[in-house]
Amino acid sequence: MRELKLRYFESRNPLAHVVESDGTTGGSACRFGIVRNAAQHHMHFVSACLEMGLPFRVIDLYRSDWLEAVLSSGCDVLLVWADGFLRSWNTLIKDRIAILERELGFPCVPSSSELWMYEDKCRTAYWLAAKGIPHPATWVFCNRGEAEEFAAGCTLPIVFKTTFGAAASGVRIVRSRRALRALIRSAFGRGIAPGGTEWRDRQWGSMLLQEYLPDVREWRMVRVGDSFFGHLKGRIGDFHSGSGAVGWDAPKPHHLDFLLDVTERGGFRSMDVDVFETPGGLLLVNELQAVFGASISIDQSRVGGQAGRFFRSAGEWVFEPGDFARNVCANERVRDALARGLCRRKPDAVRSAS
Repeated sequence: MRELKLRYFESRNPLAHVVESDGTTGGSACRFGIVRNAAQHHMHFVSACLEMGLPFRVIDLYRSDWLEAVLSSGCDVLLVWADGFLRSWNTLIKDRIAILERELGFPCVPSSSELWMYEDKCRTAYWLAAKGIPHPATWVFCNRGEAEEFAAGCTLPIVFKTTFGAAASGVRIVRSRRALRALIRSAFGRGIAPGGTEWRDRQWGSMLLQEYLPDVREWRMVRVGDSFFGHLKGRIGDFHSGSGAVGWDAPKPHHLDFLLDVTERGGFRSMDVDVFETPGGLLLVNELQAVFGASISIDQSRVGGQAGRFFRSAGEWVFEPGDFARNVCANERVRDALARGLCRRKPDAVRSAS
């Protein structure tokens, strides 16, 4: 039902027909290139640019003439909402963004290094381990025999996750060895597709297992530029992600310190860090996503019922009320690009052509 879903997403986007604007009421001559997203999530960047009075062009990187389209667009900075619809499209968009940024000098928001882990749980596990950042114990197998040997003696329950898949669509809590052995047969046999995706979009030849932590709370901690946010993710049944429930407990300074540390280690300025907090107060990174949905929690932080952001001043965390999470933080990402002067860094491809 891929084509039906794509048509549905387009019908739900009131800005689907808006592909460019030359508005300059925002006081910037910078033209943004907004990368089209198959599920229409690029509309958040379109809304941000329209509200901020900034010129833009929507660019289709799914096409075979994607490179010519970017080079002829006259755009200075690319705004990217990576693809979470199909795994092959996810890879395609990230590969093309990496070429545009690293080889041709186009500044990208989020950057290709931030997008590298988007909807890729294996890459996230590798990065967290390499950086020594606390996270749930995770095992990635690409050999069936090794996976079966591990399954024979591992602690149960254990969590199985497909590499690709949002909102817990590829997550299963495995409570018996029989079920775990069946998963291994599938993973190294016909493959496993996350729920809600096309049946052909299967993960085959590898599997990821993670320790089960039953009594944790999960925080959505977000950094965009120098703005920091946080709120509790509600839980329904076994899952926080995709539950549709939100808690508005304000993050404490140690939560914000943890977010700052993780993002500084990666040089990240657009990152959602989903954090498990154990009953003993230990903080563990569950996932990293450069962009994220916000269908339920439009705001990303509230204190005393007021939406706002946190920022660091003189070594202390300060809360500032305001609509800083507008358009799923797209406005804040654009604002940060302008503040960092990304538009003044003319891409090499544009510079050589002029």
